[in-house]
Amino acid sequence: MVAALGPEPRQADAVAFFRDAPPRVVIEIVRRLPARSVLRLRPVCKALRDVASYRALLATVHLLHPPQPLICFGLSACPDRYIQLRDYCVEALDLRSDTLRPVFRFTDNEYYDDIANAEGLDAPPIIAFSKDSIQYGEQEGDGGDPRLTVHASLDGLLLVSFINIWYVCNPATRQWAALPDLSDCDVIGLYAHVSSGEYRVLYHIGKDDEEASTCYYVLKVGDQVARNIGCPISPEAFVDVGLDIGLEPASLSPPVQLGCYLHWPPQERQGYHILVFDTETEVFNWKRAPNPIRNGRMQLLEMDQRLAMSVSKNGKPSLELWRLDDYNGDIWFQVYRITIPVMRMPDLHYIDWFPHVVSPQGDVLIECENKLVLHCDRNGNLLQKFQFREEAPLVRHTLKETLLPHAIFLAPKPDDAIEPPFFQGL
Repeated sequence: MVAALGPEPRQADAVAFFRDAPPRVVIEIVRRLPARSVLRLRPVCKALRDVASYRALLATVHLLHPPQPLICFGLSACPDRYIQLRDYCVEALDLRSDTLRPVFRFTDNEYYDDIANAEGLDAPPIIAFSKDSIQYGEQEGDGGDPRLTVHASLDGLLLVSFINIWYVCNPATRQWAALPDLSDCDVIGLYAHVSSGEYRVLYHIGKDDEEASTCYYVLKVGDQVARNIGCPISPEAFVDVGLDIGLEPASLSPPVQLGCYLHWPPQERQGYHILVFDTETEVFNWKRAPNPIRNGRMQLLEMDQRLAMSVSKNGKPSLELWRLDDYNGDIWFQVYRITIPVMRMPDLHYIDWFPHVVSPQGDVLIECENKLVLHCDRNGNLLQKFQFREEAPLVRHTLKETLLPHAIFLAPKPDDAIEPPFFQGL
């Protein structure tokens, strides 16, 4: 009897600690736990369930949780070269510990079977990626190959597609909402509509049709039909913001939302200005970028609740991080100028590589065509290298895990919705 009761005092001590500890102590503990571990606290007892479900605590932890770059890559799922199956993987990189954490992982054939069963058709052929169809630093070629694509990341949610099936999902809780097929559109962003609490997808169509002008559409997550908003330009935009040309897809050039405004990194199509979408009035405007460069890359990130931008060039050792200190006055401040010591890094010799700043602390990730990703600090010191076997990985988005509940996952699923396979290998 004594042995049976042994663990109870320790459990009671843990419960009493979480009940009586100062909120800051609880926050510091919870923020260091993986989301999966926090979820496991809930069924232990009522006190831990209340702690692990307290919305204000979860919101604070989400704000304090540093963004983790997402690395997308594929692997052969079968050693037999005649059985061409692939594993699709998305992993989050913890920049503090240089460890990779799986976010998605699944094998394509299982999902083909689901699609075939849902449509009453034979499963389509499974085609392995050809190395010749993969362009360094871009998405896979359009040769009919199956592919997993991360289109957007916001508030711990990911907008993801595989083949022609689209979802918004929370990897931490594995909840999901199905979207209509957007494969024939250019999806340029996912944003939170602040006044309504809704999440919406912004996309455009028509730019490839010479007889049609580009039209922009807003799709509320949970709806099956989008709303046409035309090509709305703010009267304050005294220059052409290039809306009729369209924007690059968010999968390659992700925007950043601050408050009610969605911002895209400078693109040649917009004359290297930062295009801005007011999510409440649904009109486009633009902002000036700091020292825009031609033949280079500019990527946006959030820094102390302000807009920041990484400026770099392929194969060039110098890159910069800028912060927009005066939003209304378009005044930028150079936070870091970083130099990569290429001569001390043999992995960068005689290959193509692309560096970019991925954190407010000046962390740099270098994507290499030899399937390496290098992590350097803001002083150019090499901290870690990650070798991938078969594909040059793609790093474009970041993820801030969240356990906050979202209403979009409570709505009934459409009758024809297929459960995403993304978590089958985890």
